Amino acid sequence: MPLLLLGVLALVMTVVRLPYVAFRPGSVSALTDRIVVTVGERFQPAGDVFFTTVRQDTRVNGWEFLEANIDGDIVLFGEDEILGDLSPGENRAFNLELMQVSKSTAVAVAFRHLGIDPYEATGVGMAGVEGPSEGILTTDDVIVAVDGTPVRTADDLVAEIRARVPGQVVRLDVVSVDEEVDDDPRTAEVVLGARTDDPDTAFLGVMVQTRWQDVEDLPVDVRIETGNIGGNSAGLALTLAVLDLVTPGALTGGLDVATTGTIGFEGEVGPIGGIAQKTVAAREGGVDLFLVPAEEYEVAARHAGDLQVEPVATLEEALAVLAGLGGNALDLHLPGAGPAVSAGR
Repeated sequence: MPLLLLGVLALVMTVVRLPYVAFRPGSVSALTDRIVVTVGERFQPAGDVFFTTVRQDTRVNGWEFLEANIDGDIVLFGEDEILGDLSPGENRAFNLELMQVSKSTAVAVAFRHLGIDPYEATGVGMAGVEGPSEGILTTDDVIVAVDGTPVRTADDLVAEIRARVPGQVVRLDVVSVDEEVDDDPRTAEVVLGARTDDPDTAFLGVMVQTRWQDVEDLPVDVRIETGNIGGNSAGLALTLAVLDLVTPGALTGGLDVATTGTIGFEGEVGPIGGIAQKTVAAREGGVDLFLVPAEEYEVAARHAGDLQVEPVATLEEALAVLAGLGGNALDLHLPGAGPAVSAGR
C-alpha cells in the first residue's frame, strides 16, 4: 500500500499543472548575424554584443514547484502576475509588439548618437479623447498646430496648452491619421477645461502621442531580424550592436559583451524582468562582460560569480564602460564623417 500511495503521489506531482510561471536562466545570443546593413558599409566586429533571455515555463508541475523552491536561480510567479487579463496567445503577441518597438527605438538611438535622426515628428495623435475635446476630436485625428503655432511632438502640444487658462478657446489645425502633415487641415475649436487636480491648469482632454514618419535617403540603414523573440529587454544590446556594425573600429575592444536593459528614445537604460536568470545565462554563456540597468546591479552581482558586471543608466555610460576596457566606443563615426555627435547634444 505505501508503494501504491507513493506511485499515486508521484503521478500527481508529474501530471497536475500548478498556476505558476517559472523563470529559469535562458540563453545568450549574438546579434551580429541578426542585423543586416541595408544601406551603407558593414564592419565586421571584433568581439560581439549578445542579448540575454529568460526561459519561461508556463506548465509548472509539482516537481518543478519543488525545484524552484530549492534552486535560487529559478523564480515562481503567479500566472496572473505575468498574464494579467491576457490569454497566453495575447501575451505572446503583446511581447512581439514590444520587440518591434524596441528595435525601432534602438535604431533611432544608435543613429541619433551618430548625428542622424531617422524619424521625423509630424504631429500629435491621440490614444484617447475625453472632456472638452469629446465630440470634437477623435483618435483618427492628428493635431498639427495650436492657434497657428505648429506642434510636431506631444511635448509641443503640452507646452501650448499649459500656456493657456481654463475657459480659453483654442483653435486646432487637424489632419487625419491617413493624411500628410502638409495636407490642408480642418479647424477645430475647443473650450479648454480645468484639471481636476489643479483647477488653474488648462485641460484639453486628450491622451497624446507623437506621430513619427521615416526620414528617407539616410546614409546608413539596418534591418534587425529577431524572429519569434519577444519583449523589450534587448534594447541596449540592439543599440550597441547597430553602432558596432555601422562604424569602423572595435566598439567592445574585442570582448564578448552581453547586455540587458530597455532603451529609451533619449538613450536611458531601463529595468527588465528576470535579471537574476539573465545574469546566470550570461555567466554560463562564457561572455567577458555583462552590462545591466543600474538599479538592478545588486541583484545581478549576487548571481554573477566570476563574471564582470557593470551598471549603466544610459547609453553614454555603457559606451564609457566599453571605452575603459579598450574599445573605441567614445570615438564612433560613420565612414567619411567627423566625430560622432551624441543624442544628448
